[in-house]
Amino acid sequence: MEKDAALYGGNAVFRNQPSYKVFNKSFEHVDDALYTLLNEVDPEVLRMELKETSDVFKSFNRNSALRDPRNNEVPERPIRDLSTVTSLYSFPNPLERHSELNLTQQAACMRVLLAWQRRQPVDEQDFVVWQATEKKRCNEQQRVQKHIHDHENGSKEVIYAPMKSLVAVYRKWYELGVRKLIQAYPNDSYMTFSGLPQLPQCKSLNSQTASIEQVELERTVGRVRLWREVKVRHEAMRTLRLRLDRYATRKAREPVQLLRKEDKELELEAGNVFVLPLDSLLMLLTTGSYIDLPTEMFVSLRESPSSRHKCMEFQSPFPARNCGWHTNSLILKLAYGAYISQPGQAEWLDYNINGAVQEVPNEPACDKSSIDLHMVYKPQAIDQQSSDVLDGNCNNALVSWTLRSKGEGEECNDFQIFSTLSIPAVTDSNVKDPLGCHFIKLENKPDCGCEIMSKYELISAWLQLKLLRVEMGHCTRISLRDFEPMLEEKLTLMSLEQQLHDYYNTSMPQLLSNLCEFLKLLDTVPAGDYLLRYSPKYKDKFLLCIVTKETTPQSFELHKLLTESSPSDQAFLTQSSYLPISPTLCGRLHEELQLLPCAFPAKANGRSVQRRKVVVPRPEPSRQAPVRRQSLKKWSETQSRELRRRHKAGQKKRARARKKTAANEEKIQLEKIMTL
Repeated sequence: MEKDAALYGGNAVFRNQPSYKVFNKSFEHVDDALYTLLNEVDPEVLRMELKETSDVFKSFNRNSALRDPRNNEVPERPIRDLSTVTSLYSFPNPLERHSELNLTQQAACMRVLLAWQRRQPVDEQDFVVWQATEKKRCNEQQRVQKHIHDHENGSKEVIYAPMKSLVAVYRKWYELGVRKLIQAYPNDSYMTFSGLPQLPQCKSLNSQTASIEQVELERTVGRVRLWREVKVRHEAMRTLRLRLDRYATRKAREPVQLLRKEDKELELEAGNVFVLPLDSLLMLLTTGSYIDLPTEMFVSLRESPSSRHKCMEFQSPFPARNCGWHTNSLILKLAYGAYISQPGQAEWLDYNINGAVQEVPNEPACDKSSIDLHMVYKPQAIDQQSSDVLDGNCNNALVSWTLRSKGEGEECNDFQIFSTLSIPAVTDSNVKDPLGCHFIKLENKPDCGCEIMSKYELISAWLQLKLLRVEMGHCTRISLRDFEPMLEEKLTLMSLEQQLHDYYNTSMPQLLSNLCEFLKLLDTVPAGDYLLRYSPKYKDKFLLCIVTKETTPQSFELHKLLTESSPSDQAFLTQSSYLPISPTLCGRLHEELQLLPCAFPAKANGRSVQRRKVVVPRPEPSRQAPVRRQSLKKWSETQSRELRRRHKAGQKKRARARKKTAANEEKIQLEKIMTL
């Protein structure tokens, strides 16, 4: 019998292979070889990796990451997606509180504020919404201010962490200033000669006010910036963030003596003459208000040989020894002035002594060939001081003005005063539209909004607008965190006076009247050279110190006073300093988040959030034995009306008492927050 024919076995490649069922398993199957290999990890290690990030990866990230060669630091955000519009700031709201206004109402109120801010007409329908929501907005502003106040007290170290770099730069700038003072003044010993009251204590017996009159610009020397559009560029602030040390600690030019001797002698024939630079005037007006303000300056009293009048000359104050809001803004202003003074960065006008104005052309480009085979190449470190940072363009203006006080009677007292200050910029090449002042204000809480200006800043802006006889100033608000511009704000005399009255209860006519009384007291001091000093130990006095030859326990040396301590921010961080958020300024944060200033975020569904009334559950009545009914005495209609009237009167009285108690508690909380 023949054998069966051999069956076809298929291609030899597929022989002796596992069944297709083996390959048909899923990847997560326990019998899969690859799955088993990849998951062959110690269970304890795997559990720890899932619970928290390993410290190994953290150390790897900080030690092995590429560093920025400009500042030798690891970039916080090495990659930034510019394709999507994302906000860098977010309102701190961990409890997710919501506003009583809906999205539509907040948008309408924001359009009203932006129209006022940009000096544009207000839409009528938006203004109707603004008036209808006034009560809700005012109540919510108080709650938001308290919320932000608690947020700052709870995270002050995080908020003011970027301030450390500014403090380090200010220390270097302070050392340069102290070195100049040590070279200019000998190391004499001083002791207290007498005490003068500070300006808040210099109140006249009669109700009087004072005003600044007869303001004249005597002369201007130096270069003034031609600023056609008053706006700080983002690129300039980014450069300053990396080059702050380089630009802020440059060698400044010596101030020019604008007041001549013949001018002093001519004015001394008519009466006393006071030489008060702007920073010295501000020290008299605001000493003791903030910890980071100057506390010492030299004063010289000279008698005229031809008359009995005196020339009282105040020198510029010593640099402040405590760091804070004002020293930070000063450093940023100096650095920005040095950066913008470089060739090609800005346009300038040259002021001559005779008053002529001439436009300064840009420096011509180098005519040398771009390829120089004989050039000596010398590499330098990036942070090293380079010679291409020139002295900043600056100007000094001499302004003469009269401080006139008038009381209830017809008697008037005039004080002839000369002040020196700088013109920040002009917006027209013919000097028809000068800018009164330009502040660079650091926003310490950029996630919360725009802070109000400090009392020192408001008075400084008011004086500059008044002495330069202009109607408009400017304030550029910069974020402390990343130096990003937040808002360009216009300043006027009316708005500055309103803010001083609302936030600080300060009247400039009354403050100038106190200055008159102080100058009268200073006129009684004998002629000589003095050191005017403020000490926190004597909060209501200025100490007049005079040179002494004998060293006593109460005396102090000038050089030791300047060098005994390095500027620090510890005193500023430990004291309760707080600037509330302005409810009328819409900055970059509010426009990006569509958030009304001093308001909680609105709900996404667009419905306003009403306060929920707490429903108290009623206790279930307990079963009791039935009570035997008694005959009830019927009330007459007159007695019922009288009883209802008494009940209603009692309810209204108790409701008024509850409202009064709640209003007093809110007022006390608001006063605690607004105390500066």
